[in-house]
Amino acid sequence: MKPRSSRILIVDDEEDLTWSISRSLMRENELLEIICVNTGDEAFKVLEKNSIDLVISDLRMPGKSGLEILDQIQKKHPQTKMIIMTAYGTPALEKQIRETKNAFYLEKPFDIHVLKKMISDLNNGAADKNTSIKLKESDLKANANMRLN
Repeated sequence: MKPRSSRILIVDDEEDLTWSISRSLMRENELLEIICVNTGDEAFKVLEKNSIDLVISDLRMPGKSGLEILDQIQKKHPQTKMIIMTAYGTPALEKQIRETKNAFYLEKPFDIHVLKKMISDLNNGAADKNTSIKLKESDLKANANMRLN
């Protein structure tokens, strides 16, 4: 019996970013079904028509923001997990997202391996609200060691 694939929605107004994230994720896991959109409005439409396991969304976009998507998910699809990416993070925003059920915070720029690890942990039920902080620190050490060797 074939295992069920995870369905991931990637939302970012930077088309190159959604494309590169989806390509990188698909290369390592053919069981992922990935949908990419470039606006929050498009994300709302996808969420209404599809069962989504994970949404990876930028915070700031034209139209609906990542926080508005998170609000809709909390109300209509509470089982769906969400990673909010932003280059405009603040401690208050990070705290707000971390205190929201099934919501996780990732600051841009990030190493794609950090995102992959977060997704793997979420799929395996092993993620906690401090995952991105722990990964950032360990990735910095790993990258430094790779450059030295």
